[in-house]
Amino acid sequence: MALPPVDVIIPVYNGHDAVARCLESVLAHTPGPDVRLVVADDASPDPRLPGLLASFAARDPRVTVVRRDPNLGFVRNCNRAMQEAAGDVVLLNSDTQVPAGWLERLRALAHSSDRVGSVTPLSNNATICSVPQWLGPNRYPAGVGLALLDEVAQASGTGEWLEIPTSVGFCAYFRREALQACGLFDEDLFGTGYGEENDLACRMRDAGFLNLLCDTLFVWHEGGVSFAESGGGDLAGNLDRITQRWPRYHDIIRGFIQRNPLWGVQVRFGLELLRRTKAADRRRILYLVHHRLWAGIIGGTELHLTDLITALGEKADAVVLSFDDAGRGTVQWRPEAGTLLEFPLDAGTAPDPASWVDRLLATGIDLVHLQHTMRVPLPIVGALLDAASRRHLPVAWTLHDYFALCPGAQLLDAADGTPCTSLADGPACAGCEEKARRLAGCLVAEWRDTYRGLLGRADLLISPSIAAREVLLASYPELRPHVVVRPHGVSDPGLLAPPAGPPQGSIAVLGYGGRHKGDRLLEEVIDALADRQVTWHLFGRERFGEHPRPQVVLHGTYRREELPGMLAEAAADLVLLLSPWAETYSYTLSEAWRLGLPVVGSALGAIGERLSCLGGGVTVNPWDPAEVAATLRRLLEDPESLAALRAQAEAIGPTLPTLEEMAASYEAIYSTLAPQVRPAAPEPFAAAPDPGEMQGWMGSFRSPLRF
Repeated sequence: MALPPVDVIIPVYNGHDAVARCLESVLAHTPGPDVRLVVADDASPDPRLPGLLASFAARDPRVTVVRRDPNLGFVRNCNRAMQEAAGDVVLLNSDTQVPAGWLERLRALAHSSDRVGSVTPLSNNATICSVPQWLGPNRYPAGVGLALLDEVAQASGTGEWLEIPTSVGFCAYFRREALQACGLFDEDLFGTGYGEENDLACRMRDAGFLNLLCDTLFVWHEGGVSFAESGGGDLAGNLDRITQRWPRYHDIIRGFIQRNPLWGVQVRFGLELLRRTKAADRRRILYLVHHRLWAGIIGGTELHLTDLITALGEKADAVVLSFDDAGRGTVQWRPEAGTLLEFPLDAGTAPDPASWVDRLLATGIDLVHLQHTMRVPLPIVGALLDAASRRHLPVAWTLHDYFALCPGAQLLDAADGTPCTSLADGPACAGCEEKARRLAGCLVAEWRDTYRGLLGRADLLISPSIAAREVLLASYPELRPHVVVRPHGVSDPGLLAPPAGPPQGSIAVLGYGGRHKGDRLLEEVIDALADRQVTWHLFGRERFGEHPRPQVVLHGTYRREELPGMLAEAAADLVLLLSPWAETYSYTLSEAWRLGLPVVGSALGAIGERLSCLGGGVTVNPWDPAEVAATLRRLLEDPESLAALRAQAEAIGPTLPTLEEMAASYEAIYSTLAPQVRPAAPEPFAAAPDPGEMQGWMGSFRSPLRF
């Protein structure tokens, strides 16, 4: 059966350069005598456009240029062109570029069934059709262009019916039968544009036609050119009008976004893009961590890893895998500075999670570096280690806290924050027992046995301090030969100017608060010094205590580069670090020393170890608020002792490892563990859809828009 002819309609309003790129690609990649290329110029004021459009019409007799006068607005301009079309229609924005074979693939899917109403391809910038990261624009590394991206789509796409709730207007193929049954855009309701394709998609779905995603085609979309110079459409108003006509529309969209039934499309595209871009001379490292990076969550682990990736620069191709509390994974790829791509990897909820983990490693991963396994489903940790072993990939594991010993991570009772009792042959904390059951369905003793086995499978274990190493080895002595100590690096912000005159009673407390940072104990210390003129500057906390205290100043969250100025403005005499658990390193201690500030810190863990070994402050028992208060009082009343400690801190700061030195240390570790850069898998991964992708509205003629 012969297919109907196709009109490729390109509405134009200014955007000279984008229009030229678009038309060049369309003429180069759109064969066939049954295709008409209609350029609908909506009275563009740019005087260069008529000549440009005429030149393309002269090159190809299939090009028809229509000049509107006066300006009709986007919706009416498109409708006039669609009314004049004899067969199917493709609406193609003038800021797009198409690859070879684009129309053939859209057309084949559109005519795979009489039920199909519209087809939309993948893109870099097309909301729900964006890949690998949806709902926003994607920025790809240098050298990755349209041809490669389309090859990725063809290799990773399933060609299956993947229903989406709406077509996306940058490039949409409409079958003539669906247009005849449902009508064109609503000119009266949607004016100059935005929302008209959503309304038409709703009318099509309500009439029994499907809006499909073509996951085997990638079309480049610059975004915004069509409306940028005309003032744009009434986005907010038109969304309200959609709600008036289709009351369930926004609920459907929200549900679609929450479920993300296109996650398989995104992960297949992302993994194939990774596979095809593996450099022959650059080591690709997979980092496993408990939070997405570059997402506003800045704990010590995230800070260390972002610093490490940035400092390694071109020496490492960083891929980051993290999971949320529901077991949903996210892959982040940072191939170069300023470029970040991310896509879901729902391995924890997929029918065969191990296969997705194996595919990720097959993209050319040379080394696996576990940073934290909190929130990572234990089966995924096991699957990752299994897959690494099968592929003979080395595994490094940095122990940023005591999660391997305690599901609460800090060796504090998860219920009341008291010190752990189980390490001293006592019973496991009740709160930690409950947390172990909730996270892994086991007891704390079983938790430790599990992690004993997992840690034993790593080629190298990395501890930020000797103190943290010894806590770990007290429970797992057999791991000693595999543990090395590597302190974290810090940037050098420069010393703060020393205060003029005697101490003013200004004490800085750095970092996010919480029970594990000693907030309850800090309240007692503050109250014990209420008789003295002390101002407490709390940096990183939005709230503190059960009731306000006039001597406490909350500075809220801060960016690291802002801290020196904030501390200078506060005229801090010293820094108090009152952590009630044995911290494994303490970035805040390093930051204080880099700025030349003395520290009163916990005698536990790495803080106590570093203060005792290097000076630059004094140690206190964090569980004795009276002792802490007495120590602070003594220092504030003894300017000479405080000045001596400050001089020590100023001398210590320059000796701390820099970010560059830290990166060199890890580069040496990586080159020892993985001396040869491995190629990625030679062939594309199987493009079979995950069963979860096929769930949703498929198989039903009933419209989801009706109650």
